[in-house]
Order: sequence, then C-alpha cells, then structure tokens
Amino acid sequence: MQRRAIKKEKLSIFTYFFIFSCIVGITVLVYNELDISNGFEEILYQKDIESNVEQENKYYINKIKNEYGIIIGYGEEEKSFISSVDANIQYDLNIANNNIKIIYEALKKYPDDVFDIFKDSDYSLHISLVSSFNDNNIALASKNNLNQYRMYLSNDVNFERAFHHEFFHILEYYMADRVKYLYYAWNSYNPSGFEYEEDVTKLTDEFVYSKYATEEENKHTYFLTKYSKVSPREDRAEMFADLMMINKKEGYLKNGTNIDNKINYLINEIYENISIGYFHFSDYLD
Repeated sequence: MQRRAIKKEKLSIFTYFFIFSCIVGITVLVYNELDISNGFEEILYQKDIESNVEQENKYYINKIKNEYGIIIGYGEEEKSFISSVDANIQYDLNIANNNIKIIYEALKKYPDDVFDIFKDSDYSLHISLVSSFNDNNIALASKNNLNQYRMYLSNDVNFERAFHHEFFHILEYYMADRVKYLYYAWNSYNPSGFEYEEDVTKLTDEFVYSKYATEEENKHTYFLTKYSKVSPREDRAEMFADLMMINKKEGYLKNGTNIDNKINYLINEIYENISIGYFHFSDYLD
C-alpha cells in the first residue's frame, strides 16, 4: 500500500507541473499576441497621422493655387525642378506642412490684385520646398524664357522673410519685362563713391543700420543688412522683405533718413509699374 501511494503522489506532481507549464505557455502566447497587436496598432496610428498631414498639405496647396494662382510642391514630384539647383528634396510631411501654412499666411499681406500676374496672364509661379541647399543659399528665385517664375525655399528659421525676399525678385522680373529703365536713380541714394560687392566674405557693417546704434549714428546708414551691399537687386529685396515683416514703425523709417528716402523711392517705383493696391506696411511709411 505504501508503494501505490508513492506512485500516485508522483503522478500528481507531474500533472501539476504539466498544467503549470501550459498556463505559462498560454500566458506568453497571449502577451506576445498583445504586443504584436499593440505594435501593429501603433503603425496604423502613425500611418493615419501621416495621411492626415498629407491631406492637409493637399488642402492648402489647392487653396493657394485657387486663391493666388501659385503652385507649391515638395517631395519626389519636385525632383526634376530641383535638379537645376544645388539643393535637396523636402520629404518631411510635417516640415512641408509648416512651410505651406507660413506661405499661406504670408500671402495675405499682399494686395489681392498683385496675384493677377499669375491668374490672368501668361506668367506662372511655381514654389519648390527643399530641405536645404548644398551651398550657402537659403532661397532662390528664377525666370525662364517662357515667363515661368520659380522659387526654391529651404526650411530655414527665417522662412517667411526669405519668401518675401524672393517674391520681390519675382515682382522685379515682372516689372523689368515692361519697363526699360527701372530705378535709374537708385545709386544716388547710396553713399558717395559706394560700390556693391558680390563677394560676401568682404562685406562689412559700414553704412548698415543697427537698432542698437544711436539716432545720430544711424543718420549715416543706407542699408538694412550686410547682404544688402551685394547688389542693387539684393539691396531692394532685403528692404522689401524687412517691410513685409514689420508690425510697428522701425527707427530706419523716421522721416528724412537715408534708408527712409531709399524705401520711398523703391515703393513708388513698384506702384508706378504695377497696378496694385497698397501693401500692409504703407501705414508705417511717411
């Protein structure tokens, strides 16, 4: 009888061990299944977010095209355009989303009729969003023989200002097609004997406005940035970009200063050569 009892006890231990092993195995399987499921759900969630961002990008791109006649592109579809400049394609949906929204808000600062250039004529404007340039550029603007304007904008902290700078180049291309002599008196608003310098490494702060300088010191300034001294067209584009960004009257706009006189000449040339309404910064000009 003692021998049978021992045999029965051994059978019970084996049974318990078998049941325990099954429970552990099932638990592991369930946990792994849940982990896989959660990972799959996370992937679907991420895809859903990307899909929503992409749809929002398309919404704003269509809105800008319909309201302003301007085309915006990014990603692989811009490859053929970007191949002509030394830049890298913008693939990031979220960065593109932010840049497109900035452009949409920036366009509201312009007189509505300025966009008739792209809506009701043979001219067109295509903006390519790039991640970066391989040189020191932040943005570029160009025009070909078919009257197609192109703008290339990188994801820079000064993205909106760069947009306004390049948009002025577009406006100037347009005016130059219609007027033989633009800004014929431009150099008379610069210091006597001054010459522009294309080599940016040679540019200095001489004649450049500083908000930290005294009013007396700024009486002898003619340029808003060092880059303004590269060429007349960059000088004008820098002034225009700064004006498009202001929300208060800056010191350089004080009546009678060299820069104020130069800016008024610039804006009058625009109004005389393009039939458009007033820019938002007109309230800050004397």
